[in-house]
Formats: sequence, C-alpha cells, structure tokens
Amino acid sequence: MKNLFRDYTNDFFDILYQRKEVWNDFWNKFEKKKKEIFSEYLKQNNYTKEQTLEKLEKTERRFIDKAYWYKEEIIHEIKNKVVHMLTENVEKYNLGRDDFVIHIEALFGEKPYFYVETYKATIIVIDYMHYYINKDSQPSLEKVIDEAILNFIEKTQTDKRKGFFFGLMEDAKKIIYDNKNNKDKALTKICEMLDKKVSYYNWTGFYFVSKEDKNILEVGPYIGEKTDHIKIEFGEGICGQAASTEQTFIIGDVSKESNYLSCSDKTKSEIVVPIFNKEGKIAGEIDIDSHVIDPFDEKDKMFLEELAQLITEYFF
Repeated sequence: MKNLFRDYTNDFFDILYQRKEVWNDFWNKFEKKKKEIFSEYLKQNNYTKEQTLEKLEKTERRFIDKAYWYKEEIIHEIKNKVVHMLTENVEKYNLGRDDFVIHIEALFGEKPYFYVETYKATIIVIDYMHYYINKDSQPSLEKVIDEAILNFIEKTQTDKRKGFFFGLMEDAKKIIYDNKNNKDKALTKICEMLDKKVSYYNWTGFYFVSKEDKNILEVGPYIGEKTDHIKIEFGEGICGQAASTEQTFIIGDVSKESNYLSCSDKTKSEIVVPIFNKEGKIAGEIDIDSHVIDPFDEKDKMFLEELAQLITEYFF
C-alpha cells in the first residue's frame, strides 16, 4: 500500500499563504510542479493555461479557505477509510497489477476524477474541489475513488512495465541519496543496478563535459565492454549529437546511422539522454547500448530523462 494513495491537496492550498497579487506566480510554479497532471487537465477540459489563470483570478480567497478547512476536518477519516477499503479488497481492485496510483489533488472541480498516463504508473487523479463543491449531492470521496479504480481496471489492460520502471526509479533514488557525497560511486552503482535489472541495457554509462574543453565529452562510470571512445567531440556520433543539440536520441538500428561511433559489433541500438546543470547548460549524458534492435520506447526515454534530472539535482 505504500505509494498507492496520497493526498497532494496542500500543494494547491499553499496559495493561501500568498498575496493575491502574486497568485499568478504561484500558479506558474504549481503548473511546473504538476507538469504531467496539468498537461492532461488542460487537454481534458479544453483549456489554455491563460484560461486557468483567469479562473484563478475569479476565485475568491474565502472560497479556497473554506475548502481547505473542510478538507482538514475530514481528510484523516477519509484516508483511513480509503486505506481500509483498499487493503480489505485487494482482489476487487486488482492491486497486484502494480501499474496505477491514486492522487488527491485540488484543481477547479470540473470532473470528479481523470487519468494521467506516465511511464511508471497511471495516476488516478481525484479532484477534491469537485467533491467539495458537490459534497451535499454526490457520493462520498471514498466511493468516488472506488468508481475511479473500477473504471480503470475494467477498461485498461495491465502494463507490468510501468511497475517495473517505478521500481527502477525508487532504486535509483535510494542509491543517489545513500551516496550523495560521492558522485562517481553513486553513478557506478546506478550502472550496475540497470545492467542487472534491465536485460536489454547491455552497455550502461555516463559521459561528462570536459573541464578543459567544453566541446569534449569524457567517459565516466560505466559497465559493459571496454570502450575506445574515452573522449568524444560535440557533434561526433550519437553521443556528440545529443550533447550539441541538447536532445535525447533513440536509435533503433545503429547500422542505419552514418554518424555512428561503433563501440562493439554486438551493439544494435542506442539511447542517449542529456544531463544538464542547474543553470540549464549541458553537463553530460546517460548513454545506453543494446544488443537488440529497437528495444527502447517512450517509457525508457521518460525514465532516463527523470533519472538525468535526479542526477542534476544532487550533483550539478
């Protein structure tokens, strides 16, 4: 049950600590923090970001304040009821599929719930504000959650890869946190973990921008066959292209690439993900080769890009 059900409503209710003149700034930060959820929210409601700012401008502080205090009165009981409901009905909710999580968020209350697809789980978003606005006429919040889960498992096939990538990210977070004072040790352990757990990651490593020449990449920790490419110029090969363009590259079949630097005859495909420093400048990249043609998909890309952001947060 540990990561399945969480209340994130205070992320929005923190607006009550802000003067209304700066609500737009708060909303911009809120939108960035909730990027995946916010993008789907706009799409499902056919909103632009500007329209949500207009809605926020028309919302009275008093209304938000009342919604917050009502939530404070009921949320502890609701959490207990929901956790009990889930633990007592593991088969009913097919909790073994391990590819969804439930988040209670505070938005504008248009819908009781909606679904957000990510690489590591489908987020079932329950809009507390819809419940608050309609609390006298609609079912309890736990019944809304019940309906949302049952609709999801009825209409959606199990995706075991989501649970798998979720586990990889949790492992990576623990490795980095446990070794936050030793970058090379942390990254070496991440290479070892990915090599062990992902069958088609057959060369896993890092390149970093040289301190002497900002147009050169130098190899960092890696696991796999020994590479001759200790230094790579920006623009040279897939790694160099990723560095110069600051974009992720997925190459399904390296034999079709004219600008490919061969490390091994066994390599059939490659994915390269840039790592940036906190100023937004290229600092290095994650490089993974596979002995299989076309194994990388959007889930690999999203996982590795989140891993790159995590590395930035701790080491750059």
